[in-house]
Amino acid sequence: MSVRRRTRCLAILVLATGLASAAHAQSRGSPSSSRSSTPAPPGPAPGNRITIILSGNVITADGSPLPEPVFVERICNGRVSRDGRSDFKGYFTITINTSPQFQFGDPESTAETSGGTGLNMIGSFRSRMPQSPSSALAGCELRASLAGFRSSSVLIPASDLGETAGAVNVGTIVVQRMGEAQGTTVSATSLNAPKDAKKAYDKGHHAMENHKLQEAQPELEKAVQLYPRYASAWLDLGWVYTQENQLEKARNAFQQAHAADDKFVPAYVGLASLALRESKWQEAAEQSAHATQLDGVGFPVAFYYNSFANYRLGNMEQAEKSARKAETLDAQHSFPQVNLLLGVMLANKRDYADAAEQLRSYLKAAPNAPNADAVRQQLANLEKQEAAEAKAPAPLAAK
Repeated sequence: MSVRRRTRCLAILVLATGLASAAHAQSRGSPSSSRSSTPAPPGPAPGNRITIILSGNVITADGSPLPEPVFVERICNGRVSRDGRSDFKGYFTITINTSPQFQFGDPESTAETSGGTGLNMIGSFRSRMPQSPSSALAGCELRASLAGFRSSSVLIPASDLGETAGAVNVGTIVVQRMGEAQGTTVSATSLNAPKDAKKAYDKGHHAMENHKLQEAQPELEKAVQLYPRYASAWLDLGWVYTQENQLEKARNAFQQAHAADDKFVPAYVGLASLALRESKWQEAAEQSAHATQLDGVGFPVAFYYNSFANYRLGNMEQAEKSARKAETLDAQHSFPQVNLLLGVMLANKRDYADAAEQLRSYLKAAPNAPNADAVRQQLANLEKQEAAEAKAPAPLAAK
């Protein structure tokens, strides 16, 4: 198979990758909690589970109110999982249910990332000696996830947990805004929503995050009816419509979010996602560029979308520039498909060594992705080409 055909096949792998779910996850600049339709292995019987309850609060470094509820993430041995969400005042209580035979943070355990594809990486459940809460959570930390903010981490006081169950207050997590951005993560108009609209929005948002779309939709529709300038509610409604494949309604919802507040960055991310879904590459490039101009730090997915759109438009220099930026900002590897896209572009430049390294990074982050076997085959092809070039004699110097 020729190099050109190999890289074309690799490009097809990227283009076959879904795009909409990442934007939902990243619309607030944070990793996704969405799961793909890939079924997870059956869990242990309820009677064998360990229940761990952790509580605490999140505050801002300058003492200002949190702009919205924040997600609480657990980090164990480099593995990140999203376990819950605070209220509007920053207080949270999360419940972790696990089997005594499942060891938290084990590299062989289940890990998930949805990135732009909703990829579900399901590792193997291996038999373990029974684990107590203290040993299962030893060395694990909690942090907050909120776009445009950096979070401190708190060590989970595992020694305070009991042998078969545990409840402990982990203390305070502090978030601090990252730099100055022209755009906003949370619309100022949303902060002015009346009480009833906020209540409907909170119920709808919670249902959406738990993948209960039929429950989320009427609550979010109620919120925007009560307060038509509710940008955050329009945004969530756009993602609900997107997941229900009601694309015209989704576009209208994202446009309403933008109309309510033209500095609201997630609205541009949503519009870019829809444009990519419909192969409207120029529109996707423009909408994602608006997002990155308004906030060049908090929304790495916007750089990925910009890269993908420019790749399809043939603007390879801008495509690679945006992909590199997305890779740099996505420290948590929330959407590893950016490595796949970089691999395509580098292979097309005949930079086989770096292209192969990008595919290795993708497979490391998503070893059980639906296209993982095909990517492994492409990686093998690139490695063969790299080896062949290494053995080729150097060209004779001109006399």
